[in-house]
Amino acid sequence: GINRFRPILLTTGTTVLGLLPLLAEKSLQAKFLIPMAVSVAYGLMIGSFFVLVFLPVLLVLLNDMKRLATWTWTGQKPLREQLEPAIKEELKIKHYMD
Repeated sequence: GINRFRPILLTTGTTVLGLLPLLAEKSLQAKFLIPMAVSVAYGLMIGSFFVLVFLPVLLVLLNDMKRLATWTWTGQKPLREQLEPAIKEELKIKHYMD
């Protein structure tokens, strides 16, 4: 989320701003496209919110639930990083290399 915040925000902003002229158009042809432009703009804004805010919070909560389950099952409280699949895979590869 932190690394991708600026690119996602800039892409979302430029796309929504690029749709504004279509939304302001009054011609008959544009009246057929305006609902699509509104849907794309709002969908992009809501999707960006979920990607930047909701998804990282959800991932942290799921990790905490895994930590609690592991702690309950084994009696040892693991670090957050120890339960991440990417770090587990990295440790397996490192173990095979040694």
